[in-house]
Amino acid sequence: MDKLTERLKGPDMVASFQKYFGIRAIFSVNHEMINNVNSKESGNIHHHTKSSSNKKVVIHSQSNGHVTEDKEVYKRKRVHKDDSKSIPDGNNCYYTAECSQNGHIVKYEITNKFWYWLFAFGASLGYEVFYATFFPFWFWNIDGAVGRQMILLWALVMYVGQSLKDVIRWPRPSSPPVVVMEPEYAIEYGMPSTHAMVGSVLPFSMVIFTMHRYDYPEWIGFVFATLWCALVCGSRLYLGMHSVLDILAGLVLSAFMMLLLLPIIEALDTFLLINKYSPFLSIPLVIAMATFYPKSDHWSPARGDTCVIIGAGSGILFGSWLNYQLGIIRGPSLPRPFPIMWPGFNLIGLALLRACIGILCIVGVRALGKFATFSLVCYIHKLNPKDPETRIKPYVEIPVKLLTYFFMGISITYLAPKVFRLLYIERPTMFTEV
Repeated sequence: MDKLTERLKGPDMVASFQKYFGIRAIFSVNHEMINNVNSKESGNIHHHTKSSSNKKVVIHSQSNGHVTEDKEVYKRKRVHKDDSKSIPDGNNCYYTAECSQNGHIVKYEITNKFWYWLFAFGASLGYEVFYATFFPFWFWNIDGAVGRQMILLWALVMYVGQSLKDVIRWPRPSSPPVVVMEPEYAIEYGMPSTHAMVGSVLPFSMVIFTMHRYDYPEWIGFVFATLWCALVCGSRLYLGMHSVLDILAGLVLSAFMMLLLLPIIEALDTFLLINKYSPFLSIPLVIAMATFYPKSDHWSPARGDTCVIIGAGSGILFGSWLNYQLGIIRGPSLPRPFPIMWPGFNLIGLALLRACIGILCIVGVRALGKFATFSLVCYIHKLNPKDPETRIKPYVEIPVKLLTYFFMGISITYLAPKVFRLLYIERPTMFTEV
């Protein structure tokens, strides 16, 4: 059993997976070569090259054991939006060089562009940009009741997964032999894989919450959910970010939490929506979750990302509660299962219009909320807002991200739908879903 655990935890299976799907590591050198490359390029980490073959060739600096980046490097990426990702030139060939402590360079080439773009898409299903489009689209165009239940499950599962990373503290797969293709995220620990958790929870909860609510073949939903989950899990191996054991642990943990939460999730959603005092329970609970998040032995973005998740989730639920208390949300007028309204050109046009207007509301609230909360926190603690170190202080990062994304959540379920209603472009059943 110990041998099997070590094999699943080790980097060899990940490296074999990468090789099978077209990633070929070529060579590695020490950290001095990174300095030579950077000095020749005058500090510019992006430089292009031509190749006789139509293959994508990339260089990333990676440390022995697992990719590490000090706080300063990560701050520059997050604060100044320099994420060190290269853009292919016309020949789909490029080089990058990224410095890390005591690192070396691993050169690799991507021989199959189909798998590269497919797994890159799969990885994107677990990032903030996806959440910021998926959940608003679901509330504005599909079903608010199902959306609330998915949000509850997503926030709770992700909080547990993120917390366990800083409790277990297992490093990500070592490089070499693994090629780590997302070094900007490697500062976090790897066990369990929260990508695997969200990649299983979201699609399967979507099917479970809708299969008795809408009239459609259930097997299609489960096939779709399985493919979604497999794509997300495979992307973490392809990109070298998790071991097989990380992914299996994430899948088992998410399945266990779903077994515990699914029987009570509808009752919990009803309580949070209908009870007039529910925010006095849920909001302090969210603040406590952020405050008592497990401390890591080094700084990482895990706590901040967790605050984003629970802040947005609580904001979405609070906006729904506000709609109900104001009499905007009413009960369904039709018995279950509901017929599926397949969109025509008119509905598609309205959906796109709602998306454009709603995203503008979210972006505006995010910009204003981030500026206002950050300025207020800096004023209270008498900090320099221009210092990058300020943004990652716990007593700054936690309230800024919690409040900013809490307001964004409210804009998804209250502000944007209110604008839709004023413009007469709201979805007909948007306010009849309890």
